[in-house]
Amino acid sequence: MKPDSDFREPHLRHGDFLGSFGVLETARGILMVENERRIGGREVRVFDLPGGQVEPGELLLEALRRELREEIGVEVTGEPEFLFVQEGEKVEAGARRYAWRSFFFAVRSWHGEPRAQGEIFSVRSVPRDEVPALLVAPYHDSFRQWLERGGRCFSSQWRE
Repeated sequence: MKPDSDFREPHLRHGDFLGSFGVLETARGILMVENERRIGGREVRVFDLPGGQVEPGELLLEALRRELREEIGVEVTGEPEFLFVQEGEKVEAGARRYAWRSFFFAVRSWHGEPRAQGEIFSVRSVPRDEVPALLVAPYHDSFRQWLERGGRCFSSQWRE
């Protein structure tokens, strides 16, 4: 559930964000990736779901497959299943800076052993009941709600 580097550094964002993220769940738990984000004006390490920004001309599932290959070195097999969408806005000094829309998919099959690559510091499988404690970033509210009660569409607001 991590936004791209422009999302990490809002002063660089020029336009809205469209993202595609994977929920890879095994008997050991949900796969989470550790990365660095700019929150509250400082760099912090957070755990997110793997995924990221959809590039121009790219479809959601194409972006998901690319991001999982780039971030954790796995090749998605089978067809990911849509889980939910999050629509949010980043508000700074009382004004909307940008909006984002992130789509989340269950990825049930893949080739390769997940490992940290690129901007990712670490990868770990976290038992489902322990995941909410790791969801500390302002944009994690929808994933936390989905874990607690399910649902298909969530709104979010990140105020700085």
